Amino acid sequence: MTSVHEPEHLPRQLKVDGLSKRIGDFVLRASFQIRANERAALVGPSGSGKTTLLRLIAGLENEDSGRILLDGTDVTQLPPGARSIGYVFQDQALFPALSVLENVTFGLRVRRVPRRKRELEGMVWLERMGMASHASQSVMRLSGGERQRIAFARALIWKPRLILLDEPFSALDREMRGVLHRELMELHQAWPVPMLLVSHDESDISAVATVRLEIKDEQEGPLHVHRVT
Repeated sequence: MTSVHEPEHLPRQLKVDGLSKRIGDFVLRASFQIRANERAALVGPSGSGKTTLLRLIAGLENEDSGRILLDGTDVTQLPPGARSIGYVFQDQALFPALSVLENVTFGLRVRRVPRRKRELEGMVWLERMGMASHASQSVMRLSGGERQRIAFARALIWKPRLILLDEPFSALDREMRGVLHRELMELHQAWPVPMLLVSHDESDISAVATVRLEIKDEQEGPLHVHRVT
């Protein structure tokens, strides 16, 4: 079993090349790169297409034009499950009928990892996050912060090439946000692939991000994504 502490085939890189998508009455255009070890925050006005951009990268929506490359490979035409992207949704999207351990290891199950191996790997992640004692519990019995930990672990356990996070701290109080900021950065250090975070909260961005991407209106024309740091 590969340890969570042993990154493979690095460096990783996300490249968005001339991506374009019409959203209602405006067009979102994006060209940028995020390298391994970088945690990029995507910021912009409400309704400017931040979540849509994440969904385009993940393959959950179709672009009008442009390319998405991971490690130099064009994944634009690949289905979501073939892109090797870990996605943490705003509402966590955990499975209420599954236990904590089953939620964490769901991605390994989909990839047909043998049960014993995926359970061992799942327990490594739960122990790392101080939640091993919750393994057999329903996720519905967990607090908001605990559920977010499970969402992080589920997105990372199968060692994706890219991590996308859509407002992952929005439902948490200030104290729990601080705890999860630190835990997320520790997890990213263990598996340092490109990370793209959407957040409206400047404290989340300043605590977690090393790179800042902004969606700006080009003189009432298309909205463009600019790398500003």
